[in-house]
Amino acid sequence: MGRAPCRVLIVEDNLDGAMALLMLVRQMGHQAEYALSGDAALRTARRMRPDTVFLDIGLPGGIDGYEVARQLRSDFGNTMRIIAVTAYGADADRQRALEAGIDLHLIKPADIKMVESLLG
Repeated sequence: MGRAPCRVLIVEDNLDGAMALLMLVRQMGHQAEYALSGDAALRTARRMRPDTVFLDIGLPGGIDGYEVARQLRSDFGNTMRIIAVTAYGADADRQRALEAGIDLHLIKPADIKMVESLLG
C-alpha cells in the first residue's frame, strides 16, 4: 500500500509534458496542479503548499528552475521535496541543482516507475 495522498506541483513549460505527468500523478491518487513558468510556479506553490515539486530547469520568463528552487527553499525551508526533471544532465547542472536546494535530479523523460516510487 502506498503513502497517503500528497500535494504535487508540476512545473513544466511544455504543456504536453506537464499534462502527461499531471495525469500520472492524479491516477496515483495525489492532488496535483501544474505551472508553465517560474512566476506561475511560485504563485501556485505559495497557494497550494505542495509536498513535492517536479521542477523543469529551463523555463520561460526570466525565472529558471534553479531560481524557483531557491525561492521555494527561502519561503518554505525543507518542508517540501523538490525534484528536478530536466534535459540538463551534465555534472555541472547537477551541482547547480544541489546548490539551489533541489533534492533529486532526474533526466527527461522521467521514468514512470521512478515517479511512482517517489510518491508511493
